[in-house]
Amino acid sequence: MFNRHPSITLTSLLEPFDEDASSRMRWEFRQHVKFGRRLHVIDLDQLDSASSYVLRSLIGAVHTVRAVGGEVRLVSNRQGMRRVLTLTGLSRVFPVHSTAIDAMIAFRETPRLAG
Repeated sequence: MFNRHPSITLTSLLEPFDEDASSRMRWEFRQHVKFGRRLHVIDLDQLDSASSYVLRSLIGAVHTVRAVGGEVRLVSNRQGMRRVLTLTGLSRVFPVHSTAIDAMIAFRETPRLAG
């Protein structure tokens, strides 16, 4: 479910994404933040749908990461998922990219404040 790059953590959400998966994701994101991982890409392309567990987990992840000055970007190349993100307003909360590579490149292109 989790793949680490030198400065960016890539998380691919997989089916079944249920209450247990949501709890594991919440724990993992707390661990990432605890150990200084601030840049995250969450890949949604392996999910069949955006269940309430998925949506709540995304919101929880962004709250956890932003609390320490981090950022979260989403990856979805599926029209249905992008439509849900737009309808729920989450596309205004998260930058949404077509590929994980695009999301990672966007981190490198975003100016950061020294901290």
